[in-house]
Amino acid sequence: MELKRITEKIYYIPNVVNIGCIVHEDNAILIDTGLEDHTGKKILNTLKKEGLKVTAVINTHSHADHCGGNAYIQSQTDAKTFASEIEEAIIRYPYLEPLYLFSGAHPLKSLQNKFLMAKPSKIDYVIKEREAVLEVCGLELGIVFLPGHSPGQMGIAFENVLFCADAFVSSEVLDKHKIPFNVDIVKHRKTLNYLKNSTYGYYIPAHSSPVSDITDVVEKNIARLDEIDSTIIEQLKSEKSTEQIFQSVCTYYGIQVNNLSQFYLLQAAVAAHLSGLETQDLIEANTVDNLVFWKRKSI
Repeated sequence: MELKRITEKIYYIPNVVNIGCIVHEDNAILIDTGLEDHTGKKILNTLKKEGLKVTAVINTHSHADHCGGNAYIQSQTDAKTFASEIEEAIIRYPYLEPLYLFSGAHPLKSLQNKFLMAKPSKIDYVIKEREAVLEVCGLELGIVFLPGHSPGQMGIAFENVLFCADAFVSSEVLDKHKIPFNVDIVKHRKTLNYLKNSTYGYYIPAHSSPVSDITDVVEKNIARLDEIDSTIIEQLKSEKSTEQIFQSVCTYYGIQVNNLSQFYLLQAAVAAHLSGLETQDLIEANTVDNLVFWKRKSI
């Protein structure tokens, strides 16, 4: 791992999930902590070489690859940890993530893995949605709520740089995974439109390199949401069950599900599009022969 400089006080550590770092004197404020103890240990070693100590951790959201290093860092430092509402509950009780993916029932053993269930960690301060500024280590950081990928995802803004977590994914990720994981398509689309019209000097996403112009990639993310919605609407020339819709969308994108984790993540992602279309009064659900069927809504 290495610390890469963006501005005098802003750095990031390239990783599977980029780790943000805001430096003030010898204090380091981390934006996310990666997947597991090993990642947390590497982060601390990297910062120690630079004469820095971690005094604060801000989690953008509760997915395991963003908060899995919390527990180790908390065991080795006195860092204060911050997270937003809803997200903080899952960080403290990671069992909730596989629980909601398995429809609220005790999750399958294959869903109780480090990629879906981080080690539990404490949250010292819960950031409310109305808060726009967070004072940490004598610095004022901007709180930018970016919901959609997760319910309470937020970005951190400082000196015209935005750490924007998973608010958008790169073209390469779109091409590879086809169906982005989001839980609220309506809110996610609003987040993308906000970002499209924003004017930060740099954007540091979680899974790709920092970039100064995000117009093209954000438009591609919006286009993919629209395409998935259109694919579902097209399928509903006649009533289809939830299972039929899921199968049709996967077939459209040439996706072959290979394991249960992939299945339940994709199922949730497609379900988010169904609920989004229902929220917009474009489709409706009903039960037939003990199955949920969907149809276009009459205008």
